[in-house]
Amino acid sequence: MKINKTIIISGIIGMLASFHAVAGTVTLSMTGLSAPVFTTSTGASVALNTTLYLGSFKNTFDLNSLISTYKAGVTGNSASEASANAAALYSSTMTALTSSANFFNFAAPMTSTSQSNPLPLGTIGFTTSASRTINGVSGTYSGVGGGFAVSYATFTPGAGTQLYAFYGTGSEIAIVTDSAWVVPTSDVAGLTIGSSALSSALSSELLLATYVDYTGTGDLIKSVGIAQTVIPEPSSASLLALGVAGLVALRVRRKS
Repeated sequence: MKINKTIIISGIIGMLASFHAVAGTVTLSMTGLSAPVFTTSTGASVALNTTLYLGSFKNTFDLNSLISTYKAGVTGNSASEASANAAALYSSTMTALTSSANFFNFAAPMTSTSQSNPLPLGTIGFTTSASRTINGVSGTYSGVGGGFAVSYATFTPGAGTQLYAFYGTGSEIAIVTDSAWVVPTSDVAGLTIGSSALSSALSSELLLATYVDYTGTGDLIKSVGIAQTVIPEPSSASLLALGVAGLVALRVRRKS
């Protein structure tokens, strides 16, 4: 009986590929006892199932440009216009950050997850909770905990790539990184993504976030809102009065 060589070769290649793509384990620890808590700018808990994006950016210049534009804030002729401009800037920033043209999603090749109330594969979310006493006030904060299996071999940027974590609350954004968040050299190596090392001393890692140290009572990494400045337009009445004043001044000047 003849055996198709193409089928045999394909099978061998498939077996080798399966051995190579051994999923490494990524451990998430955003709300451990020694880790700061990610919150909104007011210190409120991030909403459950808010997506935490984890990956690398194709061009850090573009990332820095997005951050600079976001930090510059918006203006408007009224509070409502400034608010609308802020909403538009938030939307465009999140769209650019999550776009596949700019962002390599590290969680995309996820093969399994052990998060509480797991979201769909390829998605990391704030799905756990931790009780903290912040500045003397106790509260429960949603966080990220658990782990997922991902084949590092399928992550396009490759080993040694710096990873970034960011999330959007619907009106605010936080972007952080850490020197230890580097893609391992092999699929059998583990990787821990945690916030315990982040601190005010590492401001270069808080790309779009603020850090509040309460000296042992709990630390917060806060998302950043968009500054809004209202610059009212001159009213019609004020413009008319200015015009009249100008005419009077001109007439007085001619008489003199």
